[in-house]
Amino acid sequence: MVVSGDPVGLTMAGPAIRAVELARVLATAGHPVTLAAPTGSDAAASPVPTATWSGRDDLAGLVAGADAVVVFAPVLADHLWLAGLGIPLVVDAYDPGLLETLESRRGQALNAQRDWVGDASRHLVAPLAVADVVLVASDRQRHFVLGLLAGAGRLTPRVLAEDPSLDQLVRVVPFGVSATPVPDGPSPLRRPDGPFGPDAFVALWGGGLYPWLDPVALVEAIALTAEPGVSAMFLAGPHPTPAVGEMPLVEVARRRADELGLLDGRVAFADRWVPYDERGLWLTGADVGVSLHTSHVETELSFRTRILDYFWAGLPVVCSGGDVLAELVAADDLGIVVDPGDVEGLAAALDALAGADDAEREARRQRTASAAARLSWARAAEPLLEACVTPRLAADRRVEEPQARGPVAALRRMVRVARSDRG
Repeated sequence: MVVSGDPVGLTMAGPAIRAVELARVLATAGHPVTLAAPTGSDAAASPVPTATWSGRDDLAGLVAGADAVVVFAPVLADHLWLAGLGIPLVVDAYDPGLLETLESRRGQALNAQRDWVGDASRHLVAPLAVADVVLVASDRQRHFVLGLLAGAGRLTPRVLAEDPSLDQLVRVVPFGVSATPVPDGPSPLRRPDGPFGPDAFVALWGGGLYPWLDPVALVEAIALTAEPGVSAMFLAGPHPTPAVGEMPLVEVARRRADELGLLDGRVAFADRWVPYDERGLWLTGADVGVSLHTSHVETELSFRTRILDYFWAGLPVVCSGGDVLAELVAADDLGIVVDPGDVEGLAAALDALAGADDAEREARRQRTASAAARLSWARAAEPLLEACVTPRLAADRRVEEPQARGPVAALRRMVRVARSDRG
């Protein structure tokens, strides 16, 4: 059973995409899989058998009889009763929302920040106290989670006796690159009614404009470019998860483009969230993929999934440094990495790529295709497949008291502290 906390359908954000793709890999490997998605999901759009749930009773009926449950960490935090069923729990912690919350709530009233951060901390820490396997997206995230597990009392002699390196408990399963070929067809970017002409050099912002990112830097860089026709396209529609909805940075970036006289000529915004199966047509109309952020703690542990779509489409990447995928871009010469906030450096990078000759562009495209092959979903999910061959409870979850007291006590202490912190 793969449990998604976000709606599954034609339009999806990262957590739902990940649930669908992991379920697809498990099914392809021969595991009988059901995807459990929240009410409002479009089961017909899913590539695996999908059922919907809206609360505890629905979810309890779906997981009954499952040999293992793969569940996004925040979903388990709100349904900790799953830990009492005796079913192995694979907790997906690839997206440390606590760090996103710290950045996105910066500047709000301290009481509001405290409540938001306290809730985000619970959504990350509570599931780790009862996980049998934890999935992370990178070695950096693995080190972060190991520290949280130590604080929760999970690194016990019994656990280490069975798993000295903790490679079974914490497994690196990054986001993957689609195995489906990029579709052919006219791109919305280049159609006669599209925003750009055939000679434009288009930099595509291929994901949400979240508060920890820096789309304004791209707008300002476009104004500084010297090569003719350098333009930017933002996929800026409302988030498909209703709780997220409109993203304020969209209007901030649009207003800055208007101030610089770039709207409807060199900078454009798509006002809908592009369906998952349509994103390839947008990518094929672009010349470069862009991912930018400011410098903060979220960056260090992030895994910028939009960059994988750029690899999939064979696009060179321009991105801010500081995260693991920026290191890959630099190491394998898949594009250009700039310092966070360096607008002049960003403009120079766009000019350099726009002015590259055909041979240089083709060489970089070949390197990008090689990287995409290495980062396929099938390869990324191998550690999950291994865990699902013989799923079992973690060593400290297979024993009775007093050994099991450690993580349970740690979880109870965390709940008491969270309550007292709220006053």
